[in-house]
Amino acid sequence: MQKKHRTAIARIFADLIKADRIIDSDEMECWQRICAKYAIDSDIKTDALSMSFAEALHIICSSGANGPGGELLADCRAMTVSDGFCAHSEALVMITLMLTLEPGGFNADVISIPRANFNIDIATALYIESDFDPDTNRAIAQSYRTIFKELQLAGFHFVYLPNIIEHYRRTRSELFRNILSFLAPAVSSEGIDNIYRSLTRMTTAGFCKDILCNKCGITDLRRTYPALLIKIGNSYVGEDEYANYLRIEVDSDVVADVQRFVDLFSRMLSSDVLVVNASEEKDGQFHFHGFYKQLLDIFLVRRNIRSTVVIDPYKEEILFPELDARAAGLHRREKALYTLMLCQGAEGVNFSQPRTSGQLDRHNRRTDRVCRRYNMVYGLFGGDEGAAPDLSQGNIRGPIFSILKKRIAAVHGLYNPADYNLSKNHAGAFVVNLEPEMVFIKENGPQPVPLAESELFRRLSLI
Repeated sequence: MQKKHRTAIARIFADLIKADRIIDSDEMECWQRICAKYAIDSDIKTDALSMSFAEALHIICSSGANGPGGELLADCRAMTVSDGFCAHSEALVMITLMLTLEPGGFNADVISIPRANFNIDIATALYIESDFDPDTNRAIAQSYRTIFKELQLAGFHFVYLPNIIEHYRRTRSELFRNILSFLAPAVSSEGIDNIYRSLTRMTTAGFCKDILCNKCGITDLRRTYPALLIKIGNSYVGEDEYANYLRIEVDSDVVADVQRFVDLFSRMLSSDVLVVNASEEKDGQFHFHGFYKQLLDIFLVRRNIRSTVVIDPYKEEILFPELDARAAGLHRREKALYTLMLCQGAEGVNFSQPRTSGQLDRHNRRTDRVCRRYNMVYGLFGGDEGAAPDLSQGNIRGPIFSILKKRIAAVHGLYNPADYNLSKNHAGAFVVNLEPEMVFIKENGPQPVPLAESELFRRLSLI
């Protein structure tokens, strides 16, 4: 057996022993037998401290039919009952080992992430998907109470985001805005309005991609099948506390999947008495604990936000609504340049000198077109098109580019701030790497419209 397998085994048993937060003499005797059986020495034990629970399981599951999976699972069962009692917290780890090492019809895996990134209560079962699945969502909506009660009676709290968002939508908007303002008094009224709109439009797929992946950094969920994400516990990797999650695939037969899972889990428990969470949100009432608090905090705490960009040329502002911020310290020359860059998209603006004289005419035509487009945008921000800075001159455009980059970098709280700033692509062109659907402009009405569908974009495309 390779060293990595022994290290993984040591990590798994460490989490299993610590699961119920009690370490007794029977477990220590069992641990000594495990160390002897798998040749786990002090070096292996030390290395295991730097391995996550998910990494350990991945190593064991990848070892194939000749790996220690089946025998390891039997040893884990023996460890669990070595003190004569299997607690709920131990059963969470054991069900995870069972469904990953001997799936038995379940498609399951484990995800370990830094606890500070995303932290919900242990035994929370959160429905996730990266793309809307109509059949699974229809099945959950039709059988929500059955699923909720089945999991509740086994000590789990089922969270289905569409139900929470629907509760927010049904609430009087004035009341909900007052609650948001109470929780985040430093956020402006405009910022509260943006938070309210973002929350009430949130979908499960959007939550997975924009919040769990982009904001919380759980990249394993960027492409996830419809699943239950179940918090099974916390453990330390080095000096950092990690949260461990079991992900179980579900489909339109979700009720049967949940019942099989609950039956399997309940058979492991040594007691029929469980403390269950019986509270549910009601009209005019909002939970502020567990997942509910996490959800609100994600929107109310102004950091690591994947914000849209809104251009307001009449107020001469560039806004980041979800962050409740604006780009400060910019003259209209920089604002016009940023707007032009956003309109240019992946093409960007390229002032690089050609390498051969044969390319000079093409370079001059391209530069002239960029300058004429810039002049138009400069005029939209209230300037005189004929007096706009000449971007073809390096000594003029250099300071404009420099100031713009500094001021965009000074907008604090953006997730992946480099996406919002100027950068050079492989062709030497300056670009802003934001998706078109993230950029809006205020034109004739109070509500912004997508920049790619705006009158400005249409006029620039004619130049």
